[in-house]
Amino acid sequence: MKSAFLWGYYGYDNFGDELMFRACTELLKKSGFETIVVPLPHGRETNGIRSVSKFSPVIVEVLRRVDISVAGGGELLQDATSFRSILYYYTLSKLALMNRKKLIFLGNSLGTLRRRLSRAMVRDILGDENTYFIARDMVSYRYARLFCKNVFLGTDPSVLSLMNTKVDVQKSRKKVVFFLKQPLDLSLVVKVLKEMGFEDLCISKAFPGDCDAYPPFSREDDVLSAILSSSLVITERFHPALVAAFFGIPFVVVQNLKARRFLERYLSTSDWYSRKDQLDISLKLPKVVEMKEPAGDMMREDAVKMEETFLSIVRGR
Repeated sequence: MKSAFLWGYYGYDNFGDELMFRACTELLKKSGFETIVVPLPHGRETNGIRSVSKFSPVIVEVLRRVDISVAGGGELLQDATSFRSILYYYTLSKLALMNRKKLIFLGNSLGTLRRRLSRAMVRDILGDENTYFIARDMVSYRYARLFCKNVFLGTDPSVLSLMNTKVDVQKSRKKVVFFLKQPLDLSLVVKVLKEMGFEDLCISKAFPGDCDAYPPFSREDDVLSAILSSSLVITERFHPALVAAFFGIPFVVVQNLKARRFLERYLSTSDWYSRKDQLDISLKLPKVVEMKEPAGDMMREDAVKMEETFLSIVRGR
């Protein structure tokens, strides 16, 4: 019975990471892994997956026993959030490699790496012959190739999940949904939206702690439903923009480097990207509602190739 250790920023109710978690577990099951162990906060169980506490010493034994270790999506090897974060994921990586097990970074990004020690740790992991890095953006792909011999260009793992999502919500031509980290002055943006015919303005949150109340906006708790039922998405978060692009919904990304690095591969213009300035956001709106880009088809093609690459690595071909 094949087993895998899957790790990422899971279990914190972050919309994007939970999409990636679902996609990675399904891909592992499809690849023949009957046992999947995941480090989660407080060792809680989720979706029938075996879990261990994130800092349990049991992880050392788990990594010795499993057949493969997978870093499932996201920007795990970075120190912008905190040095403790990259130290944790570096430790998991080293433990996996010390046991001579394949370590696959599935649809990952690299950076930001502010500290010299962080860059040294990343080079150390990438330089191991058992490390396989499937990048989700071109910047990470080019950087990884400097140190790793097993590098492939993929996409974000959440695309695998979106490919199997049935759209059964009613779309409103007059609805726009916002994803804000913190409250912003949007008076000019709201005025322009009203002039463009948008009447239903709502707010949702893709990350715990984000702004979830902005009177007089209505509030929606189901992130995916809020996006799919809208005709425009304005977001400071990455994955709401990815979902919108995949399903052909106009969107504006407000100052998010992760989103820019990923989406510029699939879009021919940068009209969808704005500074954190309501005048700049307002100027983008008439442009994005006219955008017609086949981003979803391109993401789907890349996701299929990434899945094939993953299966080839797992099967040793």
